[in-house]
Amino acid sequence: ARLVQYREAALAMKEGQFRVRIPQEGDDDVAALGRALAELGETLEAEFEELKTLSKITEKINAGLDLDEVLNLVFESFWPLIPYDRIGFSLLEQNGTVVRVRWARSDAPLTKIDRGYSAPLKGSSLQKILETGQPRILNDLREYLAQHPGSESTRLIVEEGIRSSLTCPLVAMGKPIGFIFFSSVEPHTFQNAHVEIFLEIAGQL
Repeated sequence: ARLVQYREAALAMKEGQFRVRIPQEGDDDVAALGRALAELGETLEAEFEELKTLSKITEKINAGLDLDEVLNLVFESFWPLIPYDRIGFSLLEQNGTVVRVRWARSDAPLTKIDRGYSAPLKGSSLQKILETGQPRILNDLREYLAQHPGSESTRLIVEEGIRSSLTCPLVAMGKPIGFIFFSSVEPHTFQNAHVEIFLEIAGQL
C-alpha cells in the first residue's frame, strides 16, 4: 500500500505538485524510501521556486529595467529562498585595475562598504576569482581577517556584522566585468549547493 502511495506521489511531483502526503513511518526499507522521496520533494520544490523567481528576474531585465531596479528586485525576490543579508555589486574600472562598488544593499544596521568604495584588483583575493572564473565561499570572515589582517575590505565588512560570504565573478561576452557578493550575518551560511543558483543570478545580471 505504501509503494502505491509513493508511486502516486512521484507522479504528482512530475506534474509540479510537490506538497503531497508521503507515509514515512516505520524502520524498514520501504519507510526509508518514503523519507528519501519526501526529501526529494522538498529539494524539487525549492529548485522550482528558484527557477520561477529567476524567470521573473529575466523578464524584468528584458523589459528594460535599469540596473538598480533589477538589483533591488533580486534582493527582495530571492531572500525567502536562499540565505543572505547583504548583496554587493562591483564593476571593474580603469582598464580592469580597480574594483568599484556600483550598488549595495543590506539588512544589517551598519554599512561601511557602499556605492563608490574602490580597491585595486592586483594582488587582491578577487584577482584569483577572475583568473579561475570560480566562485569563492568564505564561511568565517573573522577567521579569514585574522589570516589576512591587511585586507581593508574584509575588515570593513566584518565591522558591518557580516560573517560569511559567497563571491561570484560577473562575465559578459566572455569578458570579466566585476563581482556580485552575497553575504550573511551568520557564519557557515553558504554551501556548494548554493553556488549554482547564485551563478544563474550573476549570469542574468
